[in-house]
Amino acid sequence: MIKAVFFDLDNTLCDSDTAWDIATGETFQLLRKYEPDVSEDTITQAWRTVHQELFGQLNAGKGSMAELRDKRFHCLFRELGLPIGKIVEELNNFLSSRYLTSLRLYEDVTVLEALHTYHVGIVTNGAHDNHTDSQFSKVQHLGLSKRIQSLTISDEVGVRKPNIKVFTVACERAGVLPKEVVFVGDSIENDIVGANRVGMTSVLIDRKSDGRIPETGDERPDYVVSNLHDVLSCLGHKAD
Repeated sequence: MIKAVFFDLDNTLCDSDTAWDIATGETFQLLRKYEPDVSEDTITQAWRTVHQELFGQLNAGKGSMAELRDKRFHCLFRELGLPIGKIVEELNNFLSSRYLTSLRLYEDVTVLEALHTYHVGIVTNGAHDNHTDSQFSKVQHLGLSKRIQSLTISDEVGVRKPNIKVFTVACERAGVLPKEVVFVGDSIENDIVGANRVGMTSVLIDRKSDGRIPETGDERPDYVVSNLHDVLSCLGHKAD
């Protein structure tokens, strides 16, 4: 019997990619006001290099998302060969604030109201502090804290999805077993693999319907939906 429905946050409940594109674009424009001789293409390429390195460290268990966030512009300036000054902190604060204010919930998040008979939780990778750029702040800003019963964030657990510890901690908080949970997320690597390995029912939200859906192994979702309201049908199937 299904007792809980857990959701990923970024690009599952809210459009994080669009918000991030807006925030980084405006942040790079601000940077060029201080450093007009550095082209936008150069900044963009350096940013990609820095993020690949930092997320590589993060996924290897070296540091937290909060630590990555707080040093990303120091790393960017070193990559660009620019002197590190107060502008680094200003840019980081601007990016964090602009990202948060650009976030929008998807319209189909209204499905949460239809799940009132289930424990509804969010299980997400990211920072869990009170900084503007943290998962905790996102949930508060988007008004989701009043619509869920639990929030589990990777930084507080000490590992990231798809590590099953994140999923088991979420279950412990909800007072349910993994087999009693439906997990909904947009990432095969982080959400579907982790949910499958711990024994949850996995639902891939594939909004663009243009991705490759694995057919075997831990990467194969139990269900694929293009709209969160379709999760209700998945729950109906599980009840049959």
